[in-house]
Amino acid sequence: MRGERSGTIPLTQVKPTTLEEQVYEAVRASIISGELRPGDYLVEAQLSADMGISKTPVREALIRLTRDGLVEQELHRRSRVAQPTADDVRQACELRRWVEGRIAAEAAKDGHGDLIERLEATIADADRALKRREPRRWASAVEDFTDVLVEHSGNRYVAELLERMRNVLSLIANISQAAPGRRNRSVEEHRAILDAIRDGKPKAAEAATRAHLDSIEKDSLEVLAQLSAAD
Repeated sequence: MRGERSGTIPLTQVKPTTLEEQVYEAVRASIISGELRPGDYLVEAQLSADMGISKTPVREALIRLTRDGLVEQELHRRSRVAQPTADDVRQACELRRWVEGRIAAEAAKDGHGDLIERLEATIADADRALKRREPRRWASAVEDFTDVLVEHSGNRYVAELLERMRNVLSLIANISQAAPGRRNRSVEEHRAILDAIRDGKPKAAEAATRAHLDSIEKDSLEVLAQLSAAD
């Protein structure tokens, strides 16, 4: 008879945050906010010098960002911010229209005070970020608006689906921000969705959501066309 085992897992101790994680989050935040643009190069030596750390965690973070589709690796260890294709934009926006339009409609049917307050808070935060010219904070607030609605839906499969798409959606957000007035439009379009939810109008909430995603798709495709013409 085998002896009892203690159940101890033979793994190294997990640290709350590593240098590699910090570099990953910092670069990802710069991509989402539009501070780093598609095609911008990410130089290991420069990043490590700017952050005051060795090249190893920077290299590991860039490998992870590449695996996640946010960065492209080139020869001689050169990395640059990835660029979504026109098909990426069309297909991602199409899926979001199907999913998020329905979520907004359902929220208009059963929206309650807590949901309205949380959505209002994300819009207020985005407004403040625009006034203070804080692109990272704006990007986080805009992302939070969708996250609040998805959480309210209670559908974990939708949450998992959008989480898997998070990185390509981040690249599309990056591209769209190059269109003049995009950041302001996103806030106003979120406000229109909120108004319909607050008024308890499911069809209007779905229509406002679809209009918002149509607008993102249009801006993103126009920017991609301009980049293609410049090449």
